[in-house]
Amino acid sequence: STMLKARCKMARKKVVSKTRRGNNEGSISQRKDGRWVGTITTGYDENGKQKRKSVYGKTRLEVLDKLNKMTNRVMADNYDYTQKNTIGQMMRDWLLVFKKNLVSPRTFEVIMDNFTNHIETKVGGMKIDEVNNIVIQKVLNEMISEGYSLAVVRKVKFIFNQFFDYAVQNNITSFNPTKLTKVKSTERKIYDSENKYKAIPQEKREEFLKCLNEDKFFKPLCLCMMMAGLRTGEALALTWEDIDFKNKCIHIRRGITVVPKFDENGNVKERKTVIGDTKTTCSVRDVPMPDILVEALEDYKTERELQGDLNGKQLTKDNSLVFGNSEGEVRTYHGTKKMFEDFLKRHNLNKLGIHFHTLRHTYSNMLFEANQNPKVIQALLGHKSVKTTLTTYNSVDKSYFGQATEVLNNQFKSQREKSVQELEDDELDEELERLLKEKQARRKRNKDFEM
Repeated sequence: STMLKARCKMARKKVVSKTRRGNNEGSISQRKDGRWVGTITTGYDENGKQKRKSVYGKTRLEVLDKLNKMTNRVMADNYDYTQKNTIGQMMRDWLLVFKKNLVSPRTFEVIMDNFTNHIETKVGGMKIDEVNNIVIQKVLNEMISEGYSLAVVRKVKFIFNQFFDYAVQNNITSFNPTKLTKVKSTERKIYDSENKYKAIPQEKREEFLKCLNEDKFFKPLCLCMMMAGLRTGEALALTWEDIDFKNKCIHIRRGITVVPKFDENGNVKERKTVIGDTKTTCSVRDVPMPDILVEALEDYKTERELQGDLNGKQLTKDNSLVFGNSEGEVRTYHGTKKMFEDFLKRHNLNKLGIHFHTLRHTYSNMLFEANQNPKVIQALLGHKSVKTTLTTYNSVDKSYFGQATEVLNNQFKSQREKSVQELEDDELDEELERLLKEKQARRKRNKDFEM
C-alpha cells in the first residue's frame, strides 16, 4: 500500500506540472523549457478538421490573456480577419468604411494624410496585438522630436484612439492602448520678433494702396479684405446682390472651398472648387464698407459691365459673381493667389511678405489702432472666440514701442514743466537753498560714518 500511495502521488505531480488547466481556458500547459503554451480551436477546414492555434508566454496568466482575446475574436467571427490583415490594412478599412462619411472631404483628406505619413509608415506592417501603448507612445514621441506641432501629434493620437475604440466595440481587441499614452498639454514657442507682425506695416500701407490703383481687378478684391476683413474665400464667393451700395454694407453668406474626391484606397484623385457655406456659423455676418471700398466696387461693376458686353455675357446680374473670371465662373484660390504674387513682383512688393491673409490682419490691426472694442472687431472678422481676435489678429508694430515711450516722455515732461512754472522766483531760490543744505548734511553724515 505504501508503494501504491507513492505512485499516486507521483501521478498527481506529473499532471499538475504539465497541464495546469482552468475552466473555459482551452488547453494550457507548461513546457520543459519553462514557457507556457495554450491551444484553442479557431474553426474547421473544408474537410471538417479542426483548426487549432497555439499561443506562448512566459507566465500562465499571459497565455490565458492571449487565449481570451483569441476566443472573443473567434466568437465574433473576427479571428481570420485579424490574422490575415495588418493594423495598417485594418485602419485603412475603418477610415474608408466608417470615418469617411462622418466628416467633410477636406477633413478626411487631412486624416488620411496623417494616417499615411505618421501611422502606416511606422506601424502599418504590425499585427494589432503587437501595437501596445509603448509602440503608440514611441510614434508620438518621434513626431515631437521631428518638430511636428502638438496639434498634429494630437490628431494622430486621436486617430489611434478612435480606431481602437472601434476595435474594442467589435471584439477585434479587448483594450484600447491609446488610453495609456500621454502628450504634453502646452507647447513652448520661440518668440520671433521679426515674423511676429502679420499686418502691412503702417509706413508701407500707402505705397500698397497706390499700387492697387493701377490694377482694376486687385484693387476691389484686396480692399474687400483690407478694408472689410473678408477672408479670400468669402470675397471670391461674393455676388452682386451681396453688395449693398445704398447702406454701404457687404452681406457675407458663402465662401469657396476645395472639395477633394478620393479613389477606393482613400487617395485624392481630383479637387474641385465650389461655393459652399462659410468657414463657421459665426462667419455669416454683415460688414460695413468705408467709402474707399464703395467707390472701388462701383468702378469695378462698371468695368464688369463693359467686359460682359465684349464677351456677350451678363456679369453684373444679382446672382453673378463679383470676382468671377471672364466667363462669370468662380475663380480658384490657387489661381488667384498666383496672379496676386505676380502683381506683387511687378510692383516690387514681394519682399514685404504680403499675402492675402496679411490684408485681413491689416484690417484687424487698423481697428485696434483706432482703439475699437475687441468684441466689435471679433464680430466684424467673424470669429467664434474673442481670444482668436486678440491673440492671432492683434500683432504689434515696432513703431508702437517708440510711440509708447514718447507718451511717457510727454506726460512726465509736462509734469516737470508744470512744477517749475508754479514756483515763483523767490520760492525757486528757497527750494534750491533747501536742496543744497540737504546735500551738505548728507556729506557730513557720510564723513562721520567713515571716521
